[in-house]
Amino acid sequence: MKRVFAWAAAHLVAACYLLALALWVLWALGNAGWDALGFATGRLTTVEVPLSSLQSQDVALTDEGLWVTTGADPQFHLELDQPVRSVLFATDAPASGFEGYWADAGQDFSLRRRVWAGETGSGVLLVFPEAADTLRIDPAAGAGVVLAEGENAALTVNAPVAFWRYFVPRAGQALALAVLPAAAAVLADLGLFWKGRLLKKRG
Repeated sequence: MKRVFAWAAAHLVAACYLLALALWVLWALGNAGWDALGFATGRLTTVEVPLSSLQSQDVALTDEGLWVTTGADPQFHLELDQPVRSVLFATDAPASGFEGYWADAGQDFSLRRRVWAGETGSGVLLVFPEAADTLRIDPAAGAGVVLAEGENAALTVNAPVAFWRYFVPRAGQALALAVLPAAAAVLADLGLFWKGRLLKKRG
């Protein structure tokens, strides 16, 4: 153990990044395990939610049976009776235009609680970092984008998520993983420096 501490003291930056990586892996595994337990106990269930049952803005169903954006700020709002960890939207629209927001009951949506969508073989997938029952999905901005086809088009709530996705950080988390370990290493180095100075004075 002394050798480990000695190595960490001599390689503070590397040690801080390794510690951050280990904590991130533990956090991701914890989320994956908690979701697996949720599906096993029924706390989380996979359900189809028709688009027609959702509150929407700047989205309309045409006479041809197409769900099309009609304005500059299309939105779908979801309020469910179970926690939501993921939403799968079967669409040919590009994932780059989709955003997801989550909020607690009674709170407004915020850019601090936003996720970007990713493409899958089945459509566009939004994975939320924490469970929520109040969601907003913003599809591709601008009018004239076809989102889905058919009156019975639906979203899949709590669609199964690939295990590796739990380890992919959001933009803010990636920034924290890149910056905070280096800042912690600088602070630790300063602490060791002043500790050495104090020991010399006392000696």
